[in-house]
Amino acid sequence: MTIYTKRLAIRRLDLNDYTEYAALTAHKEVASGAGFDLISNPQMIQSALKRQLKASGTLGIFRGSKLIGAILLFERVGRGGRPDPNHFEISYFLAPDCWHTGYMSEAITGLLPVLRSASEIRSLIAEVFTDNQQSLALLKRLHFRFKAELRDPIVGRRKAIFELELK
Repeated sequence: MTIYTKRLAIRRLDLNDYTEYAALTAHKEVASGAGFDLISNPQMIQSALKRQLKASGTLGIFRGSKLIGAILLFERVGRGGRPDPNHFEISYFLAPDCWHTGYMSEAITGLLPVLRSASEIRSLIAEVFTDNQQSLALLKRLHFRFKAELRDPIVGRRKAIFELELK
């Protein structure tokens, strides 16, 4: 299924999209924000990207036929360490030349009605580094509520956690 907005198309990515996805995540700014820069072994990066492309929640954001960004949806880990199909985590990124265009706001706004219609999904959690002012503003515009702030144990940077109730 493809979701169309005024300027974009959002669809599930797969292994056929690997070359474009790898190029997108290779941007220094994208790699840093998404944590890809923490992986120094090129084979590990390829493996991680291919795992993401195999996941059903990996969605591409297209302007025309060009992949300009992605939205990743993962089931949160619930009680007992098992995936919780009622609560998802959302992360996202855009090619730097598409920043400050409203594309991510448009893409997530287009996706939300689909997520709301999925009867099992009750909420979305988003984690964002606190120095990423644009992403913080985006989550607030989309009515995500601030839940907590913490230090990321892997990268040592402050991040804020937001939640959006879908039901």
